[in-house]
Amino acid sequence: MSKKKAVAADKSYLGLDYGTSNIGVALGKNGFVAPLKIVSGKSQNTAISELIRVALENKVEAFVMGLPLTVEGKETAQSLKNRKFAKLLKIFSKKPVIFTNEAGSTQEALENMAIQKSSGRRKAYSDDVAAAIILTRFFHEFPKKD
Repeated sequence: MSKKKAVAADKSYLGLDYGTSNIGVALGKNGFVAPLKIVSGKSQNTAISELIRVALENKVEAFVMGLPLTVEGKETAQSLKNRKFAKLLKIFSKKPVIFTNEAGSTQEALENMAIQKSSGRRKAYSDDVAAAIILTRFFHEFPKKD
């Protein structure tokens, strides 16, 4: 994981729940977080372009990406994919990518969602909520710097 940094006051951050099909995106500032959108992850280049556009529109300080680790805190096959995508995102956006453990964020998102449709439909709408949970965890994990 990247070095621990304090959260800059009055700066915006984009939370990302990365997946090869969908990337959930949430926006946060001063500890307040809201799900923003879901970006298709099927084309990495298109996804990166879209994320950079959203970052520029919202003047974000950094990306906060969930990193799926085992219970023991070890890397998984998916965490290596997340790191590869994050490296590309950092190179093209010229913005830092900060990792935070995403364990259970999708399940938590599904449990907290108000949409009471079929489980498949709820899953389709949970990625941005999971990104919001990841970003909320980041704000709780890192102290705010004025």
